[in-house]
Amino acid sequence: MRAYAEGLVLAGLAIVALWGAWQVPAASPGDTWAGIVPFAAALALLVLSIFLLLGATPQPVDAPEESDNAATFGIVGLFLIALLYQQSFRWFGYVLPTAITAPVVLYLFGVRNWIGLTVSVVLCPLVFHVIFFELLGVFPPYGEVFDLLDWIKG
Repeated sequence: MRAYAEGLVLAGLAIVALWGAWQVPAASPGDTWAGIVPFAAALALLVLSIFLLLGATPQPVDAPEESDNAATFGIVGLFLIALLYQQSFRWFGYVLPTAITAPVVLYLFGVRNWIGLTVSVVLCPLVFHVIFFELLGVFPPYGEVFDLLDWIKG
């Protein structure tokens, strides 16, 4: 029953993520659509939820329930961080949300080295900038409230 419930929750989250990916504006001719990565990730979540639902087998009634829900809460927490991260692009552009979110997510995944977390504040936005905006040719989203990229460029 638990695998079935987790599959349904994951399917719901995947549908919300697919909807969020479709909210990314269309690319101009000759450019790569900026929503391709979130769309692919949401589609992968949907496929995983289908596997969970297909693999869910009824548990015997007398089987004890597992009390450890840490993994489920971690997945839901990571999804909420991703939604906030995606929405913060609109407000603050690309650099600031990535610089804040990268060490938080690394910490959630078990990175406890403060030097590594500090380096991720600069390195993650830089690496993602090179991959998406230089190599793929996707234009960075600019913030409506504040954009650190404007401040850096002068």
